Amino acid sequence: MDEVNKVIQNISDRKDIEKKYLQNNPSNRPMSVFYLDAVVDIPKIISSAQSSMWKALRTDPVFTFPFNETQEILSHYSVTKINSIILHIDIVGSTKLSMTLPIERISKIIQAFTQEMTKIIRLYGGYVLKYIGDAIIGFFTVDTDNLYLPCINAINCAKTMIKVINQGFNPVLSQYDYPEMGVRIGIDYGENVVVKYLPDSENPDSYEDSGGGGSSSSSQPKEKHLENKKEIKQPIYDILGYTISIATKMTAYAKIDHIIVGQLIYDILSKEEQSYFTMVDTSPENWNYISDETGTIYRLYINRT
Repeated sequence: MDEVNKVIQNISDRKDIEKKYLQNNPSNRPMSVFYLDAVVDIPKIISSAQSSMWKALRTDPVFTFPFNETQEILSHYSVTKINSIILHIDIVGSTKLSMTLPIERISKIIQAFTQEMTKIIRLYGGYVLKYIGDAIIGFFTVDTDNLYLPCINAINCAKTMIKVINQGFNPVLSQYDYPEMGVRIGIDYGENVVVKYLPDSENPDSYEDSGGGGSSSSSQPKEKHLENKKEIKQPIYDILGYTISIATKMTAYAKIDHIIVGQLIYDILSKEEQSYFTMVDTSPENWNYISDETGTIYRLYINRT
């Protein structure tokens, strides 16, 4: 670990970190197993987020999503179980925004939000799984030999997200007299499964003409038509599991601009780090998830400040 820390100590760009790291670590352990907050330039991220929001409201910027990168990572775990940390973040007050602003404005604000949150997730060694309206689900792959650091990275990722919202986005929104944005973040750890979905091009029957005679609707021969389809279609990978369900539902218990973590995350932290959180008072009527380890209600913990 000391050698790794020396390698990444003075490098602020994540791509440079990865390049340098991989040259010296042929085992290719995931970046999330190293403490990344020390090399993340938070003031730079906040400044970038401000510029992104200004640009979004003044022009028609192009937003991107690292879909290929996520799919490449998941393809290595296809149809297998994977231990991962799930981070779920959603915007509080998006309904108020939608009632106040034109839909074109709302879409730009949401896109700027998802773009910048995606960057932060990547900087902390995670990946974006999907966007769901005004929410994002990210995941961090886990080296079972070192679960502590991925948990710390995920929590620090969440802290940085909140700073960017408050110090980056909201000052810009205030300049326009728009309602300020708030977020809630849920983080949990557990076992999930990576599932593979095949596109229709993998199913020859889906390209048969529904009319009589069984002839292809394309002017090309059926075999050539299918071949062309297969050339442009790729499998789609997704993550399913208990952890995603819990991380998503626990977020509803978080206050605005707060982080809520599951018991498995909390138990990994040091005593000092645990003091940052306090247990959430949940009722069995609203929260009835049972811990596999204790056989009792799965506990939730929210940050104190």
